[in-house]
Amino acid sequence: MAGVIVAVSLTAGAVTGDAVPLFDAPAGQVTYRTLAIFVLPGLILLFLAVQGVIAVAQLEPKLWNAFTRPGNDELENRVSQLTVTLADVVDAIDDERRRIERDIHDGVQQRVVALSILLGRAERQGDPEEQTALYRRALAETRHILDDLRDVSWRVYPAMLARDGLGPALEALRERTHLPIHLDCDLTERSPKAVESAAYFVASEAVTNVVKHAAAHSIDITVRQQGGWLTMTVRDDGVGGADPAGHGIAGIASRVTALSGTFDLDSPAGGPTTIRVDIPCS
Repeated sequence: MAGVIVAVSLTAGAVTGDAVPLFDAPAGQVTYRTLAIFVLPGLILLFLAVQGVIAVAQLEPKLWNAFTRPGNDELENRVSQLTVTLADVVDAIDDERRRIERDIHDGVQQRVVALSILLGRAERQGDPEEQTALYRRALAETRHILDDLRDVSWRVYPAMLARDGLGPALEALRERTHLPIHLDCDLTERSPKAVESAAYFVASEAVTNVVKHAAAHSIDITVRQQGGWLTMTVRDDGVGGADPAGHGIAGIASRVTALSGTFDLDSPAGGPTTIRVDIPCS
């Protein structure tokens, strides 16, 4: 701005021959020669100033990238971590698939065979009362098959989770569990599908482990959503000693890690056992 004022003042003085108060120059003293003497260094300084601004503008994104971009070591560690996590997730999915296959083979399939035998006996039965009794048993077996199929479908992916969200799905999990579950769920909005799925299966697997191994009397599940994170804590009053390398726990830990979340297990001998997961919602 100062250079522009000087240039305008000198130009006006040279053209009109008037005095230039900025330099205390009387009328007629500033000529075109004077103007030429000042113009050349002015142009040089202007060029240097423009080049300096351009250089700073080009340097700023380079500095930003240099200080914010992860280094090679960090990228290598991240790639290694993601590779291990992917392998763990694949193993967990394979284990779950085999477990579902066993449930269908040992549970549903056996009941379907028993149902077909009952229906065959009823068809061959000549006594109406015996035939009626066999049909009643077949009807009861049908109900058991439907319950088993419903359990398997919940193991695969509960429809309520996709339709109504994490809160109602956890409520349904509580109703389907014979152990008392205290559920404290405070969710302000729906989280992404992958986050809700991971959180639900953490709770489901934890409850399954408690029922099978912990000899617990009650379970507490707390869910919070704040600061762009979903936090879940599952605590039981059982005997403790949970193995973090077990297939079930390792599987849910891999689910959480795959979403850049954190998984923490505290299970001293004698209990209690506490599982805490923090999953980013963005």
